[in-house]
Amino acid sequence: MKTHCTVPAKLILSGEHAVLYQCPALSMVINLHTHCWTTFQKETASTLSIELCDFNQHHTLSLTEFRQQARQIEQRYQAFLQGKTTIQTVLRHPIELILCTVYHFEQAFSINTGSWRFKIRSETPIGRGLGSSAAVILSLLSSLIKQHQLSVSSAELLTFAQQIEAYQHGQSSGIDPATMIYAGLLQYQIDQPIQPIISPPLNAWLIDTGKPESSTGECVVAVKSRHQNNTELWQEFRNTTQAITTAIQQNDPQKLQQGIRQNHQLLIQIGVVPKHIQTFITALQTQYHAAAKICGAGTVSGNRAGVILCLSDTPPLELCQRYGYSCQPIALQSQGLTCEINE
Repeated sequence: MKTHCTVPAKLILSGEHAVLYQCPALSMVINLHTHCWTTFQKETASTLSIELCDFNQHHTLSLTEFRQQARQIEQRYQAFLQGKTTIQTVLRHPIELILCTVYHFEQAFSINTGSWRFKIRSETPIGRGLGSSAAVILSLLSSLIKQHQLSVSSAELLTFAQQIEAYQHGQSSGIDPATMIYAGLLQYQIDQPIQPIISPPLNAWLIDTGKPESSTGECVVAVKSRHQNNTELWQEFRNTTQAITTAIQQNDPQKLQQGIRQNHQLLIQIGVVPKHIQTFITALQTQYHAAAKICGAGTVSGNRAGVILCLSDTPPLELCQRYGYSCQPIALQSQGLTCEINE
C-alpha cells in the first residue's frame, strides 16, 4: 500500500511567543508543502527505510535498532524536563524527529509488521519559522494513520502532534499543527476553540533572512526566563493581535499595517529580533511604505532571524537583493493537510 500526504507551511501574523502565555495568535497556511510518501509491504520482520531528501540522507533500521534509538531520545527528553540538559540535545539529527514520531505512533496503536519505506521532501525552508517540524510530524502521522486504516479526529491528531513537537521545541503551543490541520486564517489560543477568520487577499511577501543561529526551543527558553511574569507585556501582545484581527475583518489595510508594526516592536522588546534585521525592516518601512515582522521564534544570537512577513504594494526586491535575502509572493491557502492512497 502506498500513501502520499502533504502539509502546507504555516505563517504567524501575530502572537509568536505570546501564544504560550494564554494570549491569542493569528496564523495562516501558505503554499509551501511538505510531502511524505509511504510504502508498506507485509513481511515476517519489520524494517524502517527512511529517505530525507532535503538532507540527502537514507537510513535503514531494524525494529530493534529503531526502538533502541527511540528510547534513547525519550531518556534525553526526560532529562530535559528535569532540567539536566537543554532542548537542543534531545533531537540531535534530522532522522531522530522521524524516529520519535513513529515511536509515539507505535506506543499508541502498535505498528504493523513488515517493510516500511518513508520518503520525505519539503518545499518549506527548514528552520525558518514556517513550521517545518510540525509539517514533518503531521505528514508522517497521517501516513501511518492512513496505512493502518485508523479513525482519528482532527482534535486527536492535533494533540498527538503537539506532544511530539515538544521534543523538538521544548514546549508546544499547538499553533503550528492546528493551522496546518484546519487551514485558512485562524485565531488560536490554548484551551480555547479555534476561530476561523475570513481574510481578503493580502499583498504579502515572504523574505528569507536565513536560518537563525538559535533554535526555536532556545528562543522559547530565553524569552521565558526574561519575560514569563511580565503580564503587561503579554497584554500588549493580546491587544495587538486583536487590533490586527479587527483590521482584517474590516478590510482596513492601514490599520493592518499599524498592527504589524506594533507586533514588530513587541518582538524587539522580548529580544528576538537582531539589530541587523531591525535595520532592514526600518528600510522596508521608509523605502516601500511597508509593514514587516519576523514570523517565527526569531533568534537570541546572530544576525539571521528566519522569515519576515512584508505587507507592501510593491515587492521589495532591490532591498532584499542588497541584503542577500530571497523574496517571494505568498498567498493564503484554504487547503490544509491532505492524505491520499496511491495504488
